[in-house]
Amino acid sequence: MLLKSIFPLILFFVFTGFIFSCKKTVDDSDKIAPTLMESIPANGSTSVDINTSISCKFTEQILLSTTGKILLNNQAVNATVSPRTITIAPGLLKHNTTYTLIIPNNAITDVAGNFSDQISISFTTTDSFNIVSSLVTPQPSLQALKLYNFLKQNFGTNVISGTMANHSTNITEAIWVHDNTGKWPALTTFDFIDHTNPNQSWIQYAAPFALAQDWWNNNGIVGLIWHWRDPLTKSGPFYTADTNFDVSKVSDPSSVEYKAMIADIDVIAGYLKQFKDAGIPVIWRPLHEAAGGWFWWGAKGPAACKTLWKIMYNRLVTIHELNNLIWVWTSNTSGSAIDWYPGDEYVDIIGMDIYPGNNQHGSQFAEFNKVRYIFGNKKIIALSECGSVPDPALMKTNGDMWSWFMPWNNEYTESDTHNGVAWWKKIFSYDFVITRDQMPDLKK
Repeated sequence: MLLKSIFPLILFFVFTGFIFSCKKTVDDSDKIAPTLMESIPANGSTSVDINTSISCKFTEQILLSTTGKILLNNQAVNATVSPRTITIAPGLLKHNTTYTLIIPNNAITDVAGNFSDQISISFTTTDSFNIVSSLVTPQPSLQALKLYNFLKQNFGTNVISGTMANHSTNITEAIWVHDNTGKWPALTTFDFIDHTNPNQSWIQYAAPFALAQDWWNNNGIVGLIWHWRDPLTKSGPFYTADTNFDVSKVSDPSSVEYKAMIADIDVIAGYLKQFKDAGIPVIWRPLHEAAGGWFWWGAKGPAACKTLWKIMYNRLVTIHELNNLIWVWTSNTSGSAIDWYPGDEYVDIIGMDIYPGNNQHGSQFAEFNKVRYIFGNKKIIALSECGSVPDPALMKTNGDMWSWFMPWNNEYTESDTHNGVAWWKKIFSYDFVITRDQMPDLKK
C-alpha cells in the first residue's frame, strides 16, 4: 500500500528530472548568440534609395523579443521576421538624411534564448533626381525652353503655387486668392472642355487665350487641360459611365471614332496655335487620370490610351508644328502605372492628382516617392490637381517638393473644408512657395 501511495510522487520527480535534464542539455549545447551576417543597406552606405527595404540577416534562426524596441533615428519601428532575417518595410526614409538603426541587445534572440549583442547600422539617403535636360518637342520655342529650365531649376527647392480656372471663362479662383492674401498664384490652368462643340453662342471660345495672354504678360505660368467630350457628339459627356465612345478604334483609321478624334485634335490645335503665335508656353496636360478608367480615353485600357497620346503628340508637334507645349502625363502609383505611360520620349513632366479628404494637409511624400521610383527619377513631378494642399513645411521636411500644386476650383480653393483663407495665408508665408510676383520674365 505504501508503494502504491508514493508511486505518483516518484513519477513526478522522475518526469521533472527528465525535463530539467533536457533543458540543461539544450542550455549547455547552445550558448552562442546570433550574430549579424549582412545588412541592407550596409553600414556606412551612402546614396541609399529612399524606397529601400531595410533588412538584417543573422547566422541562425531568430525571434523578436517583446522587451526590446528597434529604433531608427531614435523612433521605434515595426519589423517582421523570417527564419534568419528581420525586415523593416519601406516608406520610412526621406531624402538627404543620415539614419542610424539600433537593434538593442534585448531585441533579438535565438530559439535557445541567447540574445544578440547590440547592433548599430548607419547610412545616408540621396536625392538622386537626374532630370532630362531637354523637352520632348524638337526645337522647342525659346519661351517653352526658358519655362522648362525655370521649373527644373526650382524643382526640389521651391514649390510653385497654382489655381484652376472656373470653367475657363474667368480667373475667379486666382482673383479670390489675391483678394484674400494680397498675392497671386504663379500658375493658373484653363480647360478646353467645350471647345470642340462648334458654333454655340453660349461658349466663350476666346476666353482661355485672352485670359492666358494677360496672365502671361504679368509673368504668370499658363496651364491647359482638356475634358474631352464625346468626339462623336461634340457636346456629350466625357465620363465612361455616361458614354459608349470606343477609344480602342484609335487603331482603325477608317473608323468614324478615329476620324472624330483627329478632327477634335485639329480643332484644339487651332486654339493652341494662338498661344504659340503669341509666344506663350503652355503646361499641356491632356488625357488626364486615364488609368482611373472613369474617362472614356482610359476606358479600354493602357494600349488604346497610349496610342491616342502618341497620335495627339504627332498631330500637334509634327503636323501642326506646335513647339510651345510642355507635355504632362498624369499618373497614379498603382502596380500598372508604368503600363499606361506613353514613354519618356513623349512626356516632359509627371503629374499626380491627389484628393486626400477634407482638411488633410499632411505630406504626400509616400505617393511622391512611389511615382519618382516608378519613373526612374528622370522627370519633374507635379501635384497637378489636389483637394487640400499639403503643408509646404512638410514638403520641405519630408522631401516631397512637388514642382507645383493646383487645387481644383470652387470649394476646393475657397472653402475652409479644403483650403480657405487661413490656409492660403499660411501657404504664402513660406518664402519657398513661389507666387506670381516672384516670377521672372520668361518672355525674351
